[in-house]
Amino acid sequence: MVHVGEKQFFEDTYGEAFDHDVALVEGLDSGVSRSLTRSYRWLNFENLKLALQPKAPAQQNAKARIVKADLSAEEFHREWKKVPIALRSALYVMAPIFGIRGKLFASRASLAKALSLDDHPSGEEVLSWDPKFEPIYNSIGLARDKRLIECIEAELNDANGSERRIAIVYGARHMRAVVRHLAKLGYHCSDTSWRTIFSV
Repeated sequence: MVHVGEKQFFEDTYGEAFDHDVALVEGLDSGVSRSLTRSYRWLNFENLKLALQPKAPAQQNAKARIVKADLSAEEFHREWKKVPIALRSALYVMAPIFGIRGKLFASRASLAKALSLDDHPSGEEVLSWDPKFEPIYNSIGLARDKRLIECIEAELNDANGSERRIAIVYGARHMRAVVRHLAKLGYHCSDTSWRTIFSV
């Protein structure tokens, strides 16, 4: 999943995902996450003719059994407090700055450049890695990856060999951990399809 795209992309993707038997969804109910996501929530969606990722539908409006596969607010805050206060402060300051810059200057082309992501980290990602940012990766990424994988395993074990269609409606970057874990369990990709997030 991506957080910004054309309205039709979200309608098509959600329509398919929540027609599965089970849908594992992300979602942090935290003031911290709301503060950090200002970096893209403040985009000028009307001018860009784009939309913000909608919330998952209410259970009564979906065929799929919806499972929140994310940390609780308390769990996330516990992880977030492990991040040095200087880094936390910097993120609180930078998020609205990026948000204002995006609102004033973002284009579809500039947004598209930030959406490219492969199964494995790119050379640029590897070379730009800095150990001082590791606590941020752990709180926003790894801790949530671990919870998502726990929920996937619970669904696979509960299926008890029966066929079950499971959708994962979660940030694209988290899929690297999912792909690696499923490969370890012996699963492999049998089919793929492309879906346009937005045209440039």
